[in-house]
Parts: sequence; structure tokens; C-alpha cells
Amino acid sequence: MLRYSLIRAGIAAAIATAPATGLAEFDPSSALVEAPGVAARYPDPPVAYATPAFATGKQDFTSQAELMAFLRSLASRAPLMRLDADARSQQGRELPVLSFSTAHHGIGTGVKPVVLIIGQQHGNEPAGGEAALVLAQRLGTGDLAALLQSIDVIIVPRANPDGAAAFVRGLANGIDPNRDHTLLRTPEIRNLGALFTRYHPQLVLDCHEFTVGGRWVQKFGGLVRTDAMIQHATVPNLPPSLDRAEQQIFLPAILAAFDANGLTHDWYFTTDGSRPDSPVAMGGIEPDTGRNVAGLRNAVSFLLETRGVGLGRAHLARRVQTHVVAAEAILRQAARDPATFMALSKQAATEASTSGSPVVVAAHPHPERRDMVFVDPATGADKPVSVAWLSALQIDPVLTRPRPAGYLIEREQTAAIDALQRAGLTTRAITAETTVAGSRYRATELAVGAKEDGRGDDTGAGAIVKGTFVLEQATVQARPGDIFVPADQPLAGLVFALLEPESDAGMVSNRIVPAAKGDLLPITRLDQGP
Repeated sequence: MLRYSLIRAGIAAAIATAPATGLAEFDPSSALVEAPGVAARYPDPPVAYATPAFATGKQDFTSQAELMAFLRSLASRAPLMRLDADARSQQGRELPVLSFSTAHHGIGTGVKPVVLIIGQQHGNEPAGGEAALVLAQRLGTGDLAALLQSIDVIIVPRANPDGAAAFVRGLANGIDPNRDHTLLRTPEIRNLGALFTRYHPQLVLDCHEFTVGGRWVQKFGGLVRTDAMIQHATVPNLPPSLDRAEQQIFLPAILAAFDANGLTHDWYFTTDGSRPDSPVAMGGIEPDTGRNVAGLRNAVSFLLETRGVGLGRAHLARRVQTHVVAAEAILRQAARDPATFMALSKQAATEASTSGSPVVVAAHPHPERRDMVFVDPATGADKPVSVAWLSALQIDPVLTRPRPAGYLIEREQTAAIDALQRAGLTTRAITAETTVAGSRYRATELAVGAKEDGRGDDTGAGAIVKGTFVLEQATVQARPGDIFVPADQPLAGLVFALLEPESDAGMVSNRIVPAAKGDLLPITRLDQGP
């Protein structure tokens, strides 16, 4: 029997001024108790984890103190691992980042591919964070260390320590961390954004858990059946080479590993539990989720979700194993032919820089019908259901525009300029007054609405400005201090997501750049660079 160390994920009670060290806020009495026929479908794997989360009598998950003690102990024994815990959460907790390399000075320089694994963005989804600790131990002192001859690995085991402390989904200020990856408004997600800017990962795995009962029982009379839900980046303006690599190289490797370990799987899907008529939807096509923004940063990117939210500690070893199996599969796949993988990443960056295709500003997932299988909550039997389905594998454009040479941002828009620079985009300051030809955006209709979040509706992800904008040809005076953002850069897809005003993830929608009905925006689309 294999024995991998890991540690508990969950935590001490959160307080606003300092990290807590007591019992986790997780309440075992709140967990769904499965019927015997349901529980029997998910036996424990032939793996034992000798860590605090699996100690005899344990009822909660790993505290922040236990997490850091585990990591510091591992770092002292793992010569190829480095622990960076300088960053802090909103409530002052450490945000540890682990790097594994045979040459730490070379991470992100193009010598070897970089793989980034993110755990527990959502605080009440502990299995991914637990799996991150298993992988850290195996890379640092175990059987996966040999892969570091071919690849470098960065692991963020707990991206949301405050949420983990309170055992809640969001950050301390209520923001969903997995909706902040374009604007980087929070210290937790800025910490992740800085890793992209510093290390330029070519492969990203974002580890989550999904709701098993609740809305699914209410709408379809069944529990979610699968062990794992998986989805690669599905976002407009994604480089074609990345889409091919995700679907033809890495996804088959993950699914084969699931099958070999007896783990059931499906595409990631969700729904709006408040509306009986809402469809079942794959993960969204918006660019502000971790999975999609990683794609726009030219990384092969996957979201992995395991059967966990609402189950408490039930099947915890199986949930952790599911994450470990997927992560090991992509690590081994990346290490199999690192030179080819690096070339693919460079190809994606070239495609993003030079594409002549129109820019998809707004789009919708494609509506279909789909037959699904849930689990009868009383008997554990299969429960077939036919559903209205929104597929993110086919994106239907709603608004497109010709690709510009770039965008001119007026120098007074300091918040927008700061956000662009935080995102690691190439920007150029205008040094002398000049005249440029382009198009100005005029706001013809403005309203406040809810951001679409991939659940088949437009609720639950925060109020944004939703507007209609027309382009007017204009000759503009560019002044010293104004900023030009070129479109011929590797992160062009992220440029469009931030600066086109109809983008749900952008500067205008999220009030970083002001908009008033009838007025021109302080952003100009340029036909050629100044």
C-alpha cells in the first residue's frame, strides 16, 4: 500500500485582526449524510495518508498553523524545494508558495516548462489543498522528484487562507477569488498574478470541489454522480494551439489516469439553483476565472473539481486521490517531452501577438440538449435525466470588432493603468504630444446588472455596468503621460478582456474606468501605434 503524507485542509476560526489557531469553523453536523447505497459507490482508495487530516478521531481540517508547520518541516528536508511565505492575506495569514526546481534561478526563463498547481481558492473546498501537500511531499522527498530534471513546479497549497479559516467560499471581503483574475483587486489573487508574471507557467491546474446535493436534488431529484469534473480553458480569443494541446494531449492523459484508478468523470457543470428553468451549464467563458485567464496568458489550463462541497469529511481520501491522480498525470505528460511543450507555448504566444482574426468582445456558450446521469439520494441507483445544456466547447460570438493596433489610455486613468501593469501587460508611455487616428467609444445605454458567471443565468457574481457603446472615428491628441497598450503582444487576449467596454471582466464594466451615458470613454482604439 502506498503511503503519501499530506495534511488537513480546513481551519481555525477567522477573526478580522489576526490569524486564529483554534478549531475550524467547519461544522460536522451540517454535512450531508449519504444513504448507504450512495456511500457504497465511493469506496476509499488503496492509499493511506498519514497526516493530521486523517488522524484518528479528526473531525475538521488543517489549521493554518498546521499547514505552515508541515511546509517548513518539508522544506528543511527537501533540497529542491523552496518555501516563500512573505505574502499575506487580508487578515494577515501567510500565503505560502512552494517552488520545486533543480535550478531555482532558472524558473520561468525558458529553460524548462513551468507547471503551476493552485489549491483551495475557495475556502470550503479543502481536498485540492490537501492534494497539493501530497504532491509537495512527493516532489520534495518522494517518487516525483525525478520529474524535476525535466520540469519546474510551483504549488500554492492554500490560495485563500482566510476563507479556509472560516470554512467559507469567498475571501475576507466577500469577493469570490475565482472572479478576480483579470483585475487583481485582492492581495490573494495579486499573489497568484505575480506568479504568472514572474514564472510564466506553461501549464496550470486549479483544484476545486463541487456541490453534491442541494440544487441538484431540488431540480433533478438526484445527487451528482461523478468523482471528478474537468474543463480546460474555454474563452474567446484563446490561441488555437492551446486549445489543441488541451483537448488532444493533456485531457486524454488526465482521463486515462482517472479510468486507470476507477474514478468517474465528466465535464465541469453547474446550474442556478434559484431558478427551476435554468439550464445546466459548463464552466463559463468569461476571462476572469483562473482557468480562462491562464489560457489568455498562453498556458495550457485546467479546472478540476471533486465531489466534495456539502459532504464534510466523507470520502476525503478519495477526493484527495482524485486531485493527485490528475496532477500526477499532467506532470508526467509535461515531463515526457519538455522541448516540444516549450515550443507549443511559444507558438501560442506568437498566435496571440499576430492573429488577424476579429476580436470577440462578447459571446455565449452554445445551447444544446444533453442526457446525464445523477444518483438517487435514497437508493444510490443511477437516475438518468435529460437537461438543457450550455456547452462552452462551442462559443457563439455576440459582438466582434476588428483587431486594433492597440489602445490609448488617458493619463488621468491611474487606476486603470495600475491594473494593466499589475496584470503584466506591455504598456508604453507617450513621451511627446502626437496626433493619432482611431475610434472613440460613446456610451449610448448604461445599466447596472449582474455579471454572468457560467451558471446559465446572470446572477451571483457581482453587480457591474452593462452598456451599449458605439465607435466613432476620431483624430486624437496623445499627450505625454498617456499610455499606449499594444495589441501585438503575447497577452493580447487579456488586453481585449480588460479594455473592451462590453467585457464583463473589464475596466468599464467594473467601474475602474468611468462611463456616463452620451459621453466618450477615456479609451481610444487605435488603427496604428503612436
